[in-house]
Amino acid sequence: MNSSFLYHAWGLYTLECTREEYKGNTIILHVQTKERIKTCPRCGKRHFVKNGYRFRDFVGLPIGGKKVIIRMKVQRYKCKDCDFDQQERIPFATGSRSYTHRFAKYVVDLLRGMTLQDVSNHLGVSWDTVKEIHSTYLERHYSPPSLEGVENIGIDEFAVRKGHVYKTIVVDLDSGRILHVGDGKGTDALTGFWRKVKRKGVRIRHVATDLSTAFMASVMENCPEATLVFDHFHVVKLMNEKLDDIRRKAYSMEKDVNRRKVLKGTRYLLLGNGAINTSKISSKKL
Repeated sequence: MNSSFLYHAWGLYTLECTREEYKGNTIILHVQTKERIKTCPRCGKRHFVKNGYRFRDFVGLPIGGKKVIIRMKVQRYKCKDCDFDQQERIPFATGSRSYTHRFAKYVVDLLRGMTLQDVSNHLGVSWDTVKEIHSTYLERHYSPPSLEGVENIGIDEFAVRKGHVYKTIVVDLDSGRILHVGDGKGTDALTGFWRKVKRKGVRIRHVATDLSTAFMASVMENCPEATLVFDHFHVVKLMNEKLDDIRRKAYSMEKDVNRRKVLKGTRYLLLGNGAINTSKISSKKL
């Protein structure tokens, strides 16, 4: 196979294809380095000899709807002068990962409009592989997040692993960016975030949280000048719970049967503007 095609299609430079193999819907390209290393990268001496090899498989960009596996003969070298012993560098992949750089970029592009499972099914690779590529991309491009210009934040908790593990998340309410994810749901989960806020000299103006006493205490201790705001969902939830409690007490205290019927199942009436006269309501219904 032409070396130029190997480079332009899969980003394989300084390599040559020794043969192609076809198995079902998979194309296997057997490649190896064109020229052997002649001098030791450590001492520069020429007593640099081959010291065995092994084959490694990498998932490459698909072609014609077929999965492509790049099977490389990875040579190991040893220096007789300084005992340097190491395998040759693989330019198209990182570390022990089983996919090429171009394949990883293709996966990230697909994830802009597809789910992890859809990409996994489409490319014929495991869900874990797609997730690893996505996580690596996010970590490289968005970690650690910048706190520059952050003034309004939201703090909340969420459960993972069916509610057995909790995480605490801090979000920039203006941009929607995730600023921090901590383990647990107490004050310790926010320690790293507050430390970074103080180190960067960030001035937080507003903090939105739920009714968690741990979150409130953490904000008051580390950001006392900020205005603490309770999110709409939990305020409404608290009000509804109190409303139910009042309605149940009024129902149990009311002796008139018709008025009890009005109170039962009409919680929204208690949210009306002004005072609600149950005697007028009951007389109208009668």
